[in-house]
Amino acid sequence: MKNKTFGLIYLEPDELILQVFERPSMKLITEVRSGTMQVGAHPVANYAHNLVAIVNSLTGFQRVLADYGVEQTKFYGNREDLSPVAARYVADQIEVRTGLKIHWLNTSQLIADTLSRLMTKLPHFDELSKKSLYVLSMGLNTSTLAYFRHGKFQMSWDIDLGGARLSQLVTTLRQTTTNPSEIILDYISSKLEYLVPELRHVKKSRLLIQNVSTLAQSFVPAGEQLGEVPREEFEQRYQSLITATDQYIISHYDVNEQSVNWVLPNYLVAERVIHLLNAKHVYATNISVLDGVTTAASGGQQLISQMIRTSADNLAQRYGADSKHNAFVAALAVKLFDALQPIHRLSQNDRLLLEIASKVDDIGNFINPQAHYRHSAYILEANPLIGLSDKDNHIVAEVARYHSMESPHINQRSNTSLDLESQITVGKLAAILRMADSLDDSRQQKIKQVRLRLHDDELQILAKADDDLVVEQWAFQKKSQLFKAIYGLKPVLITKEED
Repeated sequence: MKNKTFGLIYLEPDELILQVFERPSMKLITEVRSGTMQVGAHPVANYAHNLVAIVNSLTGFQRVLADYGVEQTKFYGNREDLSPVAARYVADQIEVRTGLKIHWLNTSQLIADTLSRLMTKLPHFDELSKKSLYVLSMGLNTSTLAYFRHGKFQMSWDIDLGGARLSQLVTTLRQTTTNPSEIILDYISSKLEYLVPELRHVKKSRLLIQNVSTLAQSFVPAGEQLGEVPREEFEQRYQSLITATDQYIISHYDVNEQSVNWVLPNYLVAERVIHLLNAKHVYATNISVLDGVTTAASGGQQLISQMIRTSADNLAQRYGADSKHNAFVAALAVKLFDALQPIHRLSQNDRLLLEIASKVDDIGNFINPQAHYRHSAYILEANPLIGLSDKDNHIVAEVARYHSMESPHINQRSNTSLDLESQITVGKLAAILRMADSLDDSRQQKIKQVRLRLHDDELQILAKADDDLVVEQWAFQKKSQLFKAIYGLKPVLITKEED
């Protein structure tokens, strides 16, 4: 008989949580939480310091999982501001001591998971986002502001502000000044300054605040997931918190001795964002990051993939890329990918990465057309796309790097920082993208139909066009060499004009 339970463990900087669900309904059977763990100053994700407590909690969780007969468990961790090296160390120690393998999620992935949950499970979301809805997701180290319209994700902005990190600044300022809140407000405003041009034309917007438990507890009715926060009541509470003592906050809000320090910073950020947006209506939700992780773990990837595509389109537009050329190359690249599936044997996630790389491979032209592929790579490394893991974002950047001239080299530093399997994936995807890109080298989308045919050691590409393909033929001869080297097939372009 197939096991009907599923376990999910989620590690975040201040807490470890176990949930057991019933399948296929994903009804929550039980939830167990660890004691509060002390967050760090630098970084906030102080997992190495809390390792003994983490291992002890996990050992207890394993007994609960055994009691419920859970055979499949997924274990996720919020990497927050932990370095990749430190994350590997912590993961290794956890696996050695418990046998559990953790899958780290970066902030970008967690935000995408949470937004996906809001879009699918929050009542009246389509109505709320019919015109302009902004979602402020507060984190411990950083936060995110996302924009929705007509029920669909439009764009997001990273904000270098988080409750725990700001609370550390507040603590320091209280020792040196009598008005720390005013200084913090100026600091927050400086961090939001880059959004002012982006939001200049915002009118009659709505703001949904997520991951601020004190707001959700006060304004979301029992048994519901959404509640409106009257501006006057928010302002009164905000003003009282500026001068409130920790003891007052603990006695009036359901917070512990550590998270009490995050209450005021969260309200300070929310107040500045409300002011910046001139939000006419403010809402709070009790849907958490953990809820988002649960949705993603149970297969809710479609909306996240669409968010990744939208973010790639936004990045391409920001850097002035040719949208028609991007769309043509992306469509052709995934067509080649699908037709060549028995040969490359890559995954559907790799297909998505190829599509994304096709949309952003030319953004480096914004800096300099000469060696633009290198500029594209480091722009992508500096601007991770929402929903992508660190490794996937790195793969996209490397595929963009090799889409034009350079080929992956065993000693190339950017390539060797990936594991061997990912290096092979980069080569396979770059070879397909390079060939697809060559078929629109004139940037005029002349080809209207493409078919593939394998003949002995040749990959024949039969293309129908509405104009001559002299430029494309020339580019194809150069750019198809990488494909031949990686796949062992000789690409041949056979052209025919449309009737």
